[in-house]
Amino acid sequence: MRLEQVLANTRIEVHQPSPEFLADMEALITGALCDKEVRRRIIARAREADQRVTALKVKA
Repeated sequence: MRLEQVLANTRIEVHQPSPEFLADMEALITGALCDKEVRRRIIARAREADQRVTALKVKA
């Protein structure tokens, strides 16, 4: 899989890839990270973002 293909897939889903996501995809493509580790990182970042949004809603 090529990085261009990964980016096209994410943009189709109206996802703006973060620098961290791009780095993970590059590492996956080059074999520096396995798919399970990339998935774990993506899920961890999503959970952190959810926690930040929840904390903001609680303060409001």
